[in-house]
Amino acid sequence: MKKHTCGVCGWEYDGPEAFDALPDDYVCPVCGAGKEVFEASEEAEAPAAAPVDDDPKAMYQCQVSNCGYIYRPDKGDRKSKTPAGTSFADLPDDWHCPVCGAGKKMFKKLG
Repeated sequence: MKKHTCGVCGWEYDGPEAFDALPDDYVCPVCGAGKEVFEASEEAEAPAAAPVDDDPKAMYQCQVSNCGYIYRPDKGDRKSKTPAGTSFADLPDDWHCPVCGAGKKMFKKLG
């Protein structure tokens, strides 16, 4: 099965319905981009995570234009039940922004 990723914000469609069966006026729920900007790829492909360094206290900010969520290791992520003290590097590869749903590759280190 193919995975479909928004070419604007990086959000990955994983709905119950096949992407090709969605209506032509379907838009990305994060950035509002049309169905035509979504890119198909094989699901077995590992997502490219944001580059991470060794600083376990480093904060990372979501780069999706209408989001800006900042992951703070000292607080963790309540939505995904990630405990306080978990560094960005230790988040699972399939972790998503709790605000907009963007993947780790859409985050940039602050500072």
